[in-house]
Amino acid sequence: METIKKKLNALLDLQAIDCQLDDIARMRGALPEEVKDLENELTALQTRSYNTQEELANLEQEIVTRRVSIKSLEALVKKYEEQQMSVRNNREYDAITKEIDLQKLEIQLAEKRIKSAYERIEKQKIELEQYQVFIEKSQQVLADKQEALQALIGESEGEEQKLNEQRRKVTQHVDKQLLKVYERIRKNVRNKLAVVVVKREACGGCFNKVPPQKQADIKEKRSIIVCEYCGRIIADVIVPPEED
Repeated sequence: METIKKKLNALLDLQAIDCQLDDIARMRGALPEEVKDLENELTALQTRSYNTQEELANLEQEIVTRRVSIKSLEALVKKYEEQQMSVRNNREYDAITKEIDLQKLEIQLAEKRIKSAYERIEKQKIELEQYQVFIEKSQQVLADKQEALQALIGESEGEEQKLNEQRRKVTQHVDKQLLKVYERIRKNVRNKLAVVVVKREACGGCFNKVPPQKQADIKEKRSIIVCEYCGRIIADVIVPPEED
C-alpha cells in the first residue's frame, strides 16, 4: 500500500508542476506556434527561390548549348552546300539536299527551343522577384514575432527552468509504465489534467459524481483508480473543512 501511495503522491506532484508549466505556455499564447509556422513558411519560400534560381541557370546553360549546336549545324549545312556543287548525278544531289533540309530543320527546332527558354526565363525572373518580396516580408514578420516571444520567455525563463528541473527529479520517482499512462491521458484530455482529486464528491477532471465506496477506496490508496467517465487517475479525496 505504501508503494501505491508513493506512486500516487509522485503523480500528484508531477501534475502540479505540469499545471504550472501549462500556465506559462498559456501565457505565451499562440506565439510559439506562430513562430514555428513562420519559420516553416520562410524555409519553403527560400527553397522555391533557390529552385527557381537553379532552373534559371539551367535555362541559360541550355541556350548556350543550343547556340553552339546551331553553329555546328550551320557549318554542316555550308559543307553540304559546297558538296552539292560537285555532285555527279541527281541521286547524290537529292541525298545532299535531303541532309541540308534535315539540318536546317534541326536549326529551326533549336531556335524555337531557345525562344521558349527565353520566355520561361522571363517568367521565372518575375517569380523570383515575387519570392524575394515574400521572403523579405516573412523575415520581418518572423523577426517581430521572435522578438515578442523572446520577451515573454525572458519574463518566465527562470521559473520555467526551475520547474523543469523539479519535473526531472519527480519523474525519477514515477513508475515508467505509469508515466506513459499519465502522458497519454494528458495528451488526450483538453485541460491536460491526467491526475485529479475528488472535490465535493465529484471527479476533479470531469465533475461527475464519485460513489462513496469508491471515495473510500481512493482514500486508502491501495490501488490506482481511474474515473469511470473520463479515464483520469484519481489520486486523493479532498474534504472541505466544514465537512471534516
